[in-house]
Amino acid sequence: MVAKKKIVFLINPISGVGKKNTIPPLIEKYLDHTTYDYLVEYTRHRGHGHELAASHKNTADVVAAVGGDGSVNEIGSALIGSNCALAIIPCGSGNGLARHAKIPLNFTDAIKRINAFQIQKIDAGKVNNHFFLGTCGFGFDAHVAKKFDEYHKRGFLSYIKLVMREYKKYIPQNFTVHAGGHTFKRTALMCSVANSSQFGNGFTISPLSDLQDGKFELIFLKEFPWYRTPGLALRFFRGTVHRSPLFESFEITNTITIQLDPDMAASLHVDGEPAGSDSSFEISVINAGLNLI
Repeated sequence: MVAKKKIVFLINPISGVGKKNTIPPLIEKYLDHTTYDYLVEYTRHRGHGHELAASHKNTADVVAAVGGDGSVNEIGSALIGSNCALAIIPCGSGNGLARHAKIPLNFTDAIKRINAFQIQKIDAGKVNNHFFLGTCGFGFDAHVAKKFDEYHKRGFLSYIKLVMREYKKYIPQNFTVHAGGHTFKRTALMCSVANSSQFGNGFTISPLSDLQDGKFELIFLKEFPWYRTPGLALRFFRGTVHRSPLFESFEITNTITIQLDPDMAASLHVDGEPAGSDSSFEISVINAGLNLI
């Protein structure tokens, strides 16, 4: 008789959208109990998902993140370099990594995907002392992530309102990139690093990104007049922004450093969550560093 696999579901009870209290009954009903023994735990504060995942990674076969991109980052980053696989039941407002990996947004279908136990090795990244799975950024995207974290309302429409408000005030930064013995400079509204293709909700920042190709894309988006916003937004949601003259992309296969002007600092986001600010960012690729179901 084949021993059952152990899976731990870590539920963030306050993540973006959806009724998380419906998840445990769905797990009981739709999880394949001939394959898995399971445990359900709830996160209690920011960072708790990482702590719990780290405590289970050497004894569980799978840790499932039940939440949004922040929860996925916390839990997945604790599993990098281990044999324990990450599963995702998307419950956030964006679900960027889940959408890229074509993980069903329907809770029942996401559980059924876990039953198949089909593992793929994906790349992960590190920026300074933070891990990221999908994207990180240092420009307007990071500025908005910080403001949204402080905002009184959640949801996609609130996010769009915040973007419109902050765009009018934001000043593009100067970035100096050191990569492979070469140095170049860009002034940009947005400077992002992409392992997966999108921030979430179908907003595709790097249409050609691949989780399994051993490289990232360094994305620059030039400042643009407000009247061009509708056309650019269509490009983002149609996955064609890489064809815009405002868009520029470089491949990252080794460690690079991005610096701001002296005495300047930029906000940082990792997978959409604010992660402080700094004047210099070192980014490295962790090739095939995480098992994903």
